Amino acid sequence: MTVTHERLSTRRDDAPASGPGPSAERSVSVALLAGLVARAQTGDRAALRGLLMAVAPVVARACRRVLGHGNPDLDDVAQHALTGFIQRLRFFRGDSSIAHFAERIAVYRALTWRRDVGVRLRMTVPVPPDELDTTPDGSPAPDAEVSASRVRAALLTAMDALPPAQAEALALHFLFDHTVAEIAAMVDCPEETVRSRLRLGKRTLRARISRDSRLALLREVLA
Repeated sequence: MTVTHERLSTRRDDAPASGPGPSAERSVSVALLAGLVARAQTGDRAALRGLLMAVAPVVARACRRVLGHGNPDLDDVAQHALTGFIQRLRFFRGDSSIAHFAERIAVYRALTWRRDVGVRLRMTVPVPPDELDTTPDGSPAPDAEVSASRVRAALLTAMDALPPAQAEALALHFLFDHTVAEIAAMVDCPEETVRSRLRLGKRTLRARISRDSRLALLREVLA
């Protein structure tokens, strides 16, 4: 089975509740959000509440995609992401959409949470070296049995050891289907910097794949 980049980002919770409305309605929504952003940046509390209600679903979906539906800390991480959104709102210049701005913050907070938890687990529950190179039954899983969810989980696990900027770029690209141009706008850096982060991140992950057979299912994703 060929696992494609697009399949990694397909989730039921990403499906819109209904089809897109007329372009005029979308334009009105964008204008309303822009107005909320402008007023919230000046300290208008009512506008900030309205803006938080608008971006909260985006933040929740992003956290679920990185952490998984059943994660007991999901709500806490989403709340921290919304707090980060409030703290960084004054820096928003409109280079990306406000939804992409909120999504980037949520992805960054969720990836940070994964790394922090991973450090704590490695400190308290050491993993024997002989368990790092095999699957639970001691053999690689057949490609036909690899599900998109397992690929996502393996990709996230592999990214935990990457520098934060590289992990963020890979997550936004592979898990959220953002283009290089979109990521550059979201993280406020040149497109060439994003390409470099993706290139270096994929190079590191390929090296990890050669050392850990459990990550073999990522070969096609990173091809």
